[in-house]
Amino acid sequence: MEPSINQIELYPYFNQEEQRRWHTEHGIATESWSPLGRGNSILENKILADIAKTHQKSISQVILRWHIQSGAIPIPKASSQKHQRDNLDIFDFQMTEEEMDSISGLTSESGRTNNQDPRTYEEF
Repeated sequence: MEPSINQIELYPYFNQEEQRRWHTEHGIATESWSPLGRGNSILENKILADIAKTHQKSISQVILRWHIQSGAIPIPKASSQKHQRDNLDIFDFQMTEEEMDSISGLTSESGRTNNQDPRTYEEF
């Protein structure tokens, strides 16, 4: 029996397109682990900044919207109520296919943050 949800490391620098496609084909929901890149340079990316400016949103909001439009379930960490509210304020805009493709194009095989390969990485 297959799981109904699978949590995978997922953000624009490591978009796991093939894994997400497999999930969709098998009816498995994708939950994004570290949806905002967990401390990497993604929040300073010019492509994301330009898209954020177009939609009058923050880069974090654009990234979270990318997850939603990609069919993933992002669960970002937010230590303040302001960040929690900002993280929820992503349902009043939609990105174009071009914008989505630009964000997805940021991926690379070495995009994983801090080599957090689940085969070898342990959180604690």
